[in-house]
Amino acid sequence: MWKAGTADAVSRLCLPDVDVKAMRGLKFHEALPERLAMATLATRLSDLDSATAVLAEPVRFSIQAK
Repeated sequence: MWKAGTADAVSRLCLPDVDVKAMRGLKFHEALPERLAMATLATRLSDLDSATAVLAEPVRFSIQAK
């Protein structure tokens, strides 16, 4: 079930949502169109390479009985 659910996870990675307040914190945000500023910040905040590496690591589930 886990393998089936994560089989295509790498292809579903996406950029994070950016808060408007964070965008306004960019040094030149007023000089950029809003969509470009949002895309720039989302790219800076993302770490798709590390997310891909984590998804490729082996997974082990353990259940603790009470």
